[in-house]
Amino acid sequence: MHRPLSLLTAVLFAVLPAVTACGNDGAESTPTASPATTAATPDTAQIDQVKAGSFAISFRGAFPGLAEGRDDTAITAIFTETCAEIRSGEPQDEVVSALSGRLAAGGTEATDAETQAVYQMVAVMCSGR
Repeated sequence: MHRPLSLLTAVLFAVLPAVTACGNDGAESTPTASPATTAATPDTAQIDQVKAGSFAISFRGAFPGLAEGRDDTAITAIFTETCAEIRSGEPQDEVVSALSGRLAAGGTEATDAETQAVYQMVAVMCSGR
């Protein structure tokens, strides 16, 4: 089943430039945000929310079977929890294993290919702060 992976690729190419642009609009950013600050500022929290929202839209489009029965909060939790593990430096195999558990809902479980695709999607979207 290569359709979800092809769709994921298309969605990533469509969504990532917009997500990246949200973080690079230097002229319009608020003067209270410091780019050197490592703690979450309101701007980075907003960007993370934009990324989480973009992830939810992308996830629904690429994996309708896995998205079925989940609201946006549940889908964004998949993103934020997985992103936090990636950013904390957990080994990829442990993150993927935890992600597989997060993706399981009711009687639906993600295939290994779907889990890897979702992992890559999260890793790309959460790599930039």
